[in-house]
Amino acid sequence: MDLSRIGAAMTERMRRIAFVVTSLHGGGAEQVGVQWMRSLAAVAEVSAVLVSDRPADRLPDGVALHDLGRTGHAATVAGLRRVIRDTRPDALVALQTYPSLVALAAVAGLERDARPVIAVSEHNLITLGLPGSSAGHRAKIALARRSYRHADLVIACSHPVGAELVAGFGVPGDRLAVVPNPALAKTTGVRVARRPGVADGVDVVLAGRLVPQKRPLLAVAAVRRLRERGVEARLISFGGGPMLEEVRAAARDVDVPFVAHGWVENWFAAFEPNSVVLLPSLREGFGNVLVEAAAVGVPSVAVSGALGVADAIVPGVTGELAAGDDPDALADAILAAAELEVPGLDAWLDRFTPAASSAALLAALRRAAVRRKSAWVPAGRPAAESPVDFSA
Repeated sequence: MDLSRIGAAMTERMRRIAFVVTSLHGGGAEQVGVQWMRSLAAVAEVSAVLVSDRPADRLPDGVALHDLGRTGHAATVAGLRRVIRDTRPDALVALQTYPSLVALAAVAGLERDARPVIAVSEHNLITLGLPGSSAGHRAKIALARRSYRHADLVIACSHPVGAELVAGFGVPGDRLAVVPNPALAKTTGVRVARRPGVADGVDVVLAGRLVPQKRPLLAVAAVRRLRERGVEARLISFGGGPMLEEVRAAARDVDVPFVAHGWVENWFAAFEPNSVVLLPSLREGFGNVLVEAAAVGVPSVAVSGALGVADAIVPGVTGELAAGDDPDALADAILAAAELEVPGLDAWLDRFTPAASSAALLAALRRAAVRRKSAWVPAGRPAAESPVDFSA
């Protein structure tokens, strides 16, 4: 999909788009924002508003930067309000919870004709992450539950995330848009010469940081089960992370071969012919690595209870969803996935290109602008007050 071919129609009332972010690199959501900025900069004036003290590197070419730093919530909100008044964006797209709350607070009291379309977005399943979280995080989510329904547009990266926002946050269905992640931003289309089956063993690949949410120790246990069943299996890690030594020790204790490559940008280029990607996460908003693996012809396994992964795997075609999150269920799914010959699936994969994802975002913003216009009020009248109050 070529954004330049539809740019004139889709950018009506969307000539200036500002993205509110905490960072330009780090996790999957940050990369989604960077890809959206990069694609939309070809058809609109795009800016990034940074609401943290993180470095502002990796800014895409052609994107302006407004660095607000981090001097307290009230100052951050005031800074964003100044950016809105000075630059008059047609749309404000906030990525993740804190930038979304800042965006909603910043438009409070602005006259309706000076207020941009406000789009908030979530890129993970929130409810599954609440147990054991800090009091500050729970307060932030409580605020989001009260305020997201007042946004002009709420963006979810997958249908499970969208369902949570509707059911748990009271977001009206007509204001929700599921925008597929630009997961194929790094892939080259070169497919792996796979050998289906486990006659030559299997490399179980962990692609992502070794952190508790990703449950890498569960992967160690699953590979141990494979070896107990007579399968010559190894665990291969791309990403590093704070649990690296713990995973290394656990693998050593149960005699599981473990290879840690650390952070590798194009990790999917290092696949062996007998690879299967495993994502044993407790929760995932989507799972970009599952699509990246499918694009090069390598099957994947994820836990069905992680929910968001359902949009990133075609069961029985690009991989398998394990029925449970115990080692035996994962081992069963790995063996089933290893037998798959992942087909080309170009039409499905095209949904996850940066151009297609950005076009879907642009279409959703334009629909939100049209909906806003239909709910006309006299010029100069203030917009309804935002329910966001950081002092509460």
